[in-house]
Amino acid sequence: MRRYQQRMLSLILAIVMAAGIGLLPGMKAQAADAGTITSMAYFSAADGPVISKSGVGQASYGFVMPVFNGGAATWNQVSGDLGVKVKVAGNWVDIDSVAGYVYNQNWGHWSDGGVNGFWFTLSATTEIQLYSKANGVTLDYTLVFQNINTTTITSMTPTQGPGITAGFTGGAGFTYPIFNNDPAITYEAVADDLKVYVKPVNSSTWIDIDNNAASGWIYDSNFGQFTEGGGGYWFTVTESINVKLESKTSSANLIYTITFNEPVRNSYTLTPYEGTTFTANESGSIGFPLPKIDGSAPIGSELGRFVYEININGQWVELSNSALSGFIYSGNGYNNMSDANQWGYWADYVYGLWFQPIQVDMQIRIGYPQNGQAGGSVGNNFVYYTFIGNPNAPRPDVTDQEDIEIGTPSNPAIDGMTLVWQDEFNGTQLDTGKWSYETGYYISDDPNSWGWGNAELEHYTNSEQNVFVQNGVLNIRALNEPKSFPQDPNRYAQYSSGKINTKDHFTFQYGRVDFRAKLPTGNGIWPALWMLPEDSVYGAWAASGEIDVMEAKGRLPGTTSGAVHFGGQWPVNRYLAGEYYFPEGQTFANDYHVYTLIWEEDNFKWYVDGKFFFKVTRDQWYSVAAPNNPNAPFDQPFYIIMNLAVGGHFDGGLAPSPSDIPATMQVDYVRVYNAGSTGGGGENPGPGQGSVIIGDAVRGLKKTGDDLLFYVNGATFADLHYKINNGGQMNVAMTSDGNGNYTYPVNNLQSGDTVEYFFTYNPGQGALDTPWQTYIHGVTQGVAAE
Repeated sequence: MRRYQQRMLSLILAIVMAAGIGLLPGMKAQAADAGTITSMAYFSAADGPVISKSGVGQASYGFVMPVFNGGAATWNQVSGDLGVKVKVAGNWVDIDSVAGYVYNQNWGHWSDGGVNGFWFTLSATTEIQLYSKANGVTLDYTLVFQNINTTTITSMTPTQGPGITAGFTGGAGFTYPIFNNDPAITYEAVADDLKVYVKPVNSSTWIDIDNNAASGWIYDSNFGQFTEGGGGYWFTVTESINVKLESKTSSANLIYTITFNEPVRNSYTLTPYEGTTFTANESGSIGFPLPKIDGSAPIGSELGRFVYEININGQWVELSNSALSGFIYSGNGYNNMSDANQWGYWADYVYGLWFQPIQVDMQIRIGYPQNGQAGGSVGNNFVYYTFIGNPNAPRPDVTDQEDIEIGTPSNPAIDGMTLVWQDEFNGTQLDTGKWSYETGYYISDDPNSWGWGNAELEHYTNSEQNVFVQNGVLNIRALNEPKSFPQDPNRYAQYSSGKINTKDHFTFQYGRVDFRAKLPTGNGIWPALWMLPEDSVYGAWAASGEIDVMEAKGRLPGTTSGAVHFGGQWPVNRYLAGEYYFPEGQTFANDYHVYTLIWEEDNFKWYVDGKFFFKVTRDQWYSVAAPNNPNAPFDQPFYIIMNLAVGGHFDGGLAPSPSDIPATMQVDYVRVYNAGSTGGGGENPGPGQGSVIIGDAVRGLKKTGDDLLFYVNGATFADLHYKINNGGQMNVAMTSDGNGNYTYPVNNLQSGDTVEYFFTYNPGQGALDTPWQTYIHGVTQGVAAE
């Protein structure tokens, strides 16, 4: 359930994200075949051999992976052959053996939209060498560090401005001023003494925007800093503002004026910005600016009024109706883990759209209401576009994702799974030992959070009119029942409905949840089964994550979706979503269907009736609060939520027709499993129950069922390096119990899977690497665990 995502702001965030990554080429997902490196070359002049940074005490470095084998190999294909060394006392030493270098703490890999590289945090100039383990090919980098002495500000002179005009997207910025009349003084030297304030030009009140999300100013969302050209500040504005830089220790300050000129509209007539025929590039990408309105580019507040349609077999259908259009909206840029046709926004002085992968010719059209009002008649106010497809454009290969077995309504048993929690709803009322009610219309009684922060139209109750169990089925029903609340007596929630959760009753971390339900139809009807973290250890939504097992739009009964939300606290949140399309003749309303999520440490997979449709891996998610933890925020227990919402931003603020209410979601069961040896219920096998050890008292692995638990004991740190079936090498920091013992799980292996691995650890006398070991699942024998 997406919360706190006001339509326009979320749209702008999506645009900013798209602008940040550009139109990334589609990357066909390939098996990470074992390969050797025959040559390496720097990706660009900015990515080596010398990279210089300055900072107070330390600086962060990053570079894109080299070009391998003249471009014939990707990093995924050669990662098992690639090592990293550091020069110590004139000698090259493997980085895992050098004290002070800890993977995922001060160095590691990064991945962004299919582009990969290394990052380092350093406090001294350092020489790094990438090398081939097989044949000795090397590539050297010098990461130059210059330490900066801090000072305070006595004066500031602008290098740009102080009068600046924002572009159509509201984007504007300026380079850092000259501090203390000395161009040699860098921003880093005075950063601790510098404050930034803003205000609308017609206001007299300055706003401190540092860590002040309540003001609406969010770092890296609508303002931030850039490093090019010496660095400076950037802003995305919707009105004219003043920006004040001020010293914390003196009276020195400097005021800038960013002017945003809102265009005058008369007839709202659309015309092409530049051409109407576009050809897909080698990756299948097409991008073009949105049409002009009355001769000038649109601004952010106008984006939500555009109408996007695609021609399917001679009929124009909404691009957002993915079941008919064949396109999924990807608000965070192209998702190369999905084989779907995707589209989204980009921004670079003007706003535009991107599409990928376009493999066949097609037509779309873009319209705008003739009265300039959202939902108004478009008439013939369209611009028509022709796409020339590239039949050779790559499309990610998801054929390696197998379908799964599901239980029956009367028998939850699933081979290889252990049932750990369930509700079959066989009683006569809701089991409040398993579920709690959520009631009301506001989040934390905040008047600005009406409609659960989503502009929803329902209030939730604990009434048996809205939540009741009957004939072995849970019913959650929305009724026409207006009600106001003390937070704002003049605002009415038009509908009542139900929302229940397992918070403080049941949580789980990693496993499988099955949810068998029959869903209602209707405009604005929004049934959902989803999960939130019990403790939100990384901060408020969505920094601590959200997992959507199933969401549906009642007006589109041929489609359901799954998603994860992550990133920072709203509105600096991100999400990834996929959609399932029911076979012809089926809908989510004409029968019960089973919606499944499998949650593993490094990925999520979604299914309907056992059929796979979407996957997200941990290199796609992150939490701002834990940048060096690749599993965050999805490494904590979550609880289950079921509700039936009405209206809200999920489907564009649509309200039900009178015939759509009452609407009822019917749930036959909710079942949660862990991987295990049986499917009939019970607890997970404990230590020694069906477990074997391969290794010794210091290091090795314990096998339990299809799960492995690697361990290192008596160490000051431990990293695991492994690859499965000759795939790409994974380098991970093992989890400490605080007493010198480290573990790391690798779960859900299949018979015959080959795992190659070695450890890097420090037993107290210095770091060392163990030899490579090989484990074959179902073949390698061990000794019984005690």
